Amino acid sequence: MSNQALEQKFEAVTPAKLFKWLAWIMAFASIAVAFVFYKYFSEFHGPISTTNADWGTFGDFIGGTLNPILSFLGLIALLLTIVLQSKELESTRKELERAASAQEKSEKLLKEQTATQIKQQFEGTFFSLLEQHNKSLEKLSAPNSRWTEMRSDLEVTRMAVFAEAVLDLKSAKKILESKNELCGHYFRVLYQILKFIATNCPSGEIGQEFNSKDIENATLGDKEKMYSNIVRSFLGYNITQLLAINCFCQNENNSYWKYRLLIERYEFLEHMPIEINGRIHALLAETNNNYNSKAFGRSDFNLPPEKA
Repeated sequence: MSNQALEQKFEAVTPAKLFKWLAWIMAFASIAVAFVFYKYFSEFHGPISTTNADWGTFGDFIGGTLNPILSFLGLIALLLTIVLQSKELESTRKELERAASAQEKSEKLLKEQTATQIKQQFEGTFFSLLEQHNKSLEKLSAPNSRWTEMRSDLEVTRMAVFAEAVLDLKSAKKILESKNELCGHYFRVLYQILKFIATNCPSGEIGQEFNSKDIENATLGDKEKMYSNIVRSFLGYNITQLLAINCFCQNENNSYWKYRLLIERYEFLEHMPIEINGRIHALLAETNNNYNSKAFGRSDFNLPPEKA
């Protein structure tokens, strides 16, 4: 019989079949015992002996005859039992593997569902903030009757900040702060949406602590960059130039320091022109010396003079 045929027979072993085979083995063993005793007493009949030698001879005969037979039958019964136990253990192992695999798939699905929910919650808040940002920017850019020639608050602020008499960024920042009632609300809204992206973006590394070192050194993920680019796409040249003045500060003790780090992290000055009315403006050119080069991204303004 081949090994494959033997394995197939072992696979066919069930508790019911095992009980049946054990019953047959027990019956055969009983017949063997009965037959041996019958043969002995049919050959050596007579009164029961009281001699030790006769009983020793009887024991040797019975033991020598039955021991091999019963041992063989016991071995077969043991092997059948082992085969059945091995089969049950294998079935249990496979069942545990299936359960573990199902658990792993369930955990993976749960993680995916959780990640989807987190993303949906983030995007719901993000686009709500973006809507508020756009409304604030629209209001800031819209002409109104408070000013002559129907100028916008943005135009009026720019005229004051970029006047020829303003010689440095520090002075320009003071003038911009004096116009806080005109554009301060917009810059606060922009800061809050950038802070929200930094601290809540899925897979982001900055976290809720929002400390300066993390803003500077944490890896910028693709999703975080994508959402910040969406915000940046709504900013025109005029508001970007004012943003460079608004976030000007020289050390981390300044209240605008984290705002400045976010501008640098998300390259918000990458498309900022340094010209006003076709001429390079000294204040905007000076920003190149006061912001980290990351703020200007891949713009020519960020390149060495010989390559610009």
